[in-house]
Amino acid sequence: MASRRALGFWLIGAICVFFGALIAGNIEPETLGATFESVILAYVISFILILVGGMFWISGAVTEIEEE
Repeated sequence: MASRRALGFWLIGAICVFFGALIAGNIEPETLGATFESVILAYVISFILILVGGMFWISGAVTEIEEE
């Protein structure tokens, strides 16, 4: 049975990856008013969110293994 802490890590990780993918999927450099810096910033934010989500997933898996 999964612990509450591990489930919390997995849920937070899923939310981070969801928002990272949402941002990355909606970046359009040709949009009127989008500067080069704003596009790069959006890519960096989405990449960081996906990495943080992966770290939460790994932490949840480690927590689950340690509690067995």
